[in-house]
Amino acid sequence: MPYTNSQATPRSDIYALVMQASADFQKLLIADQVFPVKGEDVKRGIYMKAKLANAELLNADAKPRESGATYARVNRKFDVDTFDTLEYGLESVIDDSYEAEVVRFMNLEATEAAILDRSLRLSYEARVKALTFDTGTFTATAASTAYTVANLATMDIANDVDLARGRLLKKGIIPNAVILGYDVFQRARRSALLQNQVYGVVPRAAGQKALPGVQDIAQALGVEHLLIGQAPKNSNTKGQAYSGAFIWTTDYVAVANVQGGEYQAGGVGRTIQWTKDTTGLITPETYRDDTRRSNILRTRMNTAEKVIDETSLELITTSYA
Repeated sequence: MPYTNSQATPRSDIYALVMQASADFQKLLIADQVFPVKGEDVKRGIYMKAKLANAELLNADAKPRESGATYARVNRKFDVDTFDTLEYGLESVIDDSYEAEVVRFMNLEATEAAILDRSLRLSYEARVKALTFDTGTFTATAASTAYTVANLATMDIANDVDLARGRLLKKGIIPNAVILGYDVFQRARRSALLQNQVYGVVPRAAGQKALPGVQDIAQALGVEHLLIGQAPKNSNTKGQAYSGAFIWTTDYVAVANVQGGEYQAGGVGRTIQWTKDTTGLITPETYRDDTRRSNILRTRMNTAEKVIDETSLELITTSYA
């Protein structure tokens, strides 16, 4: 049964408005595509995990058997992993007098809900990015040529992805996604070797530009999903002037198998959502605070962002400059 509180009213009407108001902005976010959401009705739990070595997943152990002899046997071992969801949330005080003053301009509750929703999603995006670009979990291999402006004629992201695909195939993983930041994507689509792979080597008039699109590049890289992290954030601290930066940085490109659903489907990770405490990935609700003569708008989520298969992703170090 979902979480209920007599003092806090879930606001599905606000949630609908938030989703509509944030629709365009949410196109910049990729966290729930890299770590798809999986609901669980417990806050903390365990699941079984078959690892390459302990479970002997890729051992070619079958041998000929002589008549009357025993068959070769395996001694398989399954590991256990755990998750523990954490609650994240923000509140906004909507003063009665201020709401009455601005009501002719906007729906203050819907506007505040959209801003709170965006803040939570940006924090979530940053957590997934940190897990994805983590060299303590995943193997990082240097690009064949550094992704610099000076190397636009020789940098070869398609070759680097192919080499990473080979490393994944040796672990029995078939990659279906390339994950990279906006700046790396723009640099890659301007590189001569990638353009040649998309268009073929053809003469072009001086100054002519032909930039491949997302689907062109996904096809050239041989993956179903090209996930481009375009979400911005304020890189300055609270109270300082705004300074925009991208959450997904330029230091790595990830080649991965991304899957949703049950854990046995594999894939690099999941966003595990505690469904008994939330009505969706993000839950908006309001309650009354008469001591402030205000409505309090709260937006919260209860999740664990979890790497479930550390063999499902390879990093390419870009040396971007």
